[in-house]
Amino acid sequence: MSFEPYVLYYGSNFFNKLRKVYGVGMLDKPLTKVFKKYGESATFLTRDQASQILDAISKQNSIVITNTQIMKNLLEALFLPTSLIYTYFKKLSFAEAQDLNDFLIMEFMGSQAKPFKLTPLIIYMWFVIPKSQEGYQHSIELMKKIKNDVSVPPVNQEEWEDLQPLIEKFSKALPVAGSGENIWEKI
Repeated sequence: MSFEPYVLYYGSNFFNKLRKVYGVGMLDKPLTKVFKKYGESATFLTRDQASQILDAISKQNSIVITNTQIMKNLLEALFLPTSLIYTYFKKLSFAEAQDLNDFLIMEFMGSQAKPFKLTPLIIYMWFVIPKSQEGYQHSIELMKKIKNDVSVPPVNQEEWEDLQPLIEKFSKALPVAGSGENIWEKI
């Protein structure tokens, strides 16, 4: 059985409700609060630490070759300022990362100007990188809990339609599960 990294997009409505449900303050790191509520043993990672762990995972012999290449692509796309990803976003910001022993999760916020609108289009992304099949299952179970507890669609239809041009470009530059589709519907 294989496992692979995946991307989950979520919008502002979901993010705002998540903050209320998990008691996330303005200066808090959301993932830290979320995982603490579930009693998960998570380690907060800086951008450099997340990059190092992703690099180490990409060099493991225990993962399949296609996943190794995906890891390398993730590392290059998300952490190198010259990457193609940055050409699709006006801004791509690393928010936080957590290591839950059997999977790594990184949160990013991307924005792009909307035609004829003053406010930019903002999308939040969780990149989930399982370290094993068990880590994949564990991450899916946690995402289900979060989705159910927040009880707001992570990406509503309007947000998804607004994001389509960005998602199409993004999925070509970084073809991982969920980069071109809303996989919340499968969770």
